[in-house]
Amino acid sequence: MNHHYIAIMGNIGSGKTTLDKTIAKHLKFALFEENVGENLFLADFYKDMARWAFHSQTYYLTEKIRQMFEIKDLLQTKSVVQDTPIMQDVFVFAEAQYEAGHMNQAEFDLYKKIYRMFSQELPAPDLIVYLKTSVEVVEERIEKRSRSFETKVPRWYLVLLNWLLDRYVQREKKIPILTIDTDAINIVNNKKDIEKVVGLIRGKL
Repeated sequence: MNHHYIAIMGNIGSGKTTLDKTIAKHLKFALFEENVGENLFLADFYKDMARWAFHSQTYYLTEKIRQMFEIKDLLQTKSVVQDTPIMQDVFVFAEAQYEAGHMNQAEFDLYKKIYRMFSQELPAPDLIVYLKTSVEVVEERIEKRSRSFETKVPRWYLVLLNWLLDRYVQREKKIPILTIDTDAINIVNNKKDIEKVVGLIRGKL
């Protein structure tokens, strides 16, 4: 029996965690979430990005690599849905810190070296679901969920993340990507929207 590996990509507040849980529930997939609360550098990062960018991004990278090896083993027996693929960590979040000048060339090169050491051993998703979300909607959702450190995220950073997400989607040629515009849908409370999104994902598998 073939088991599927889906990863959910999107900006901060785009609905990745919500969709993860929805897929896990409706398609009976094992759920792998981001360990945001365990990143001891994250709060400091939002206060001083240039000081803590390398530490925070490297934490996420090493945590994601560990998680990916767990996924690799679990795929022998079960399908998996993951909040944020490792490609987003590398080519969006870390790239954003480099583009913004918060990681210097030496730091970014070391970060990418760590990624390349493991990348060939890690499973690739069968499908990436990209939750495309405007900056205006991202800001509204960040405000509603009231994570204190996220309310300090500057607008330019969200714009940069959206640009890098779109660039990655345009460049990716090996992994199928399903793009869903989330501005006008509600995958939390609207049953029809939930069923529509789940149906689109089923169709891609």
